[in-house]
Amino acid sequence: MKKLKSNQIGPWCSFCSPKTARAVYREDGFARRFCCEIHKDTLLMHERDTIDQERRVTEADIQTWEAL
Repeated sequence: MKKLKSNQIGPWCSFCSPKTARAVYREDGFARRFCCEIHKDTLLMHERDTIDQERRVTEADIQTWEAL
């Protein structure tokens, strides 16, 4: 998670009701989600879930990469 710079106008928070709070933080990497101060923990949990999901190796991955 990265904090938006003061000169950046943050988009709307991805977790609040539509157009109610401006974002202060963004997701690492390609930012698909933004959050306000209130939803900082929610964004952290989302990032952890994404990292855990990327670590998993599926059966298709094993069959594909073992052949190489």
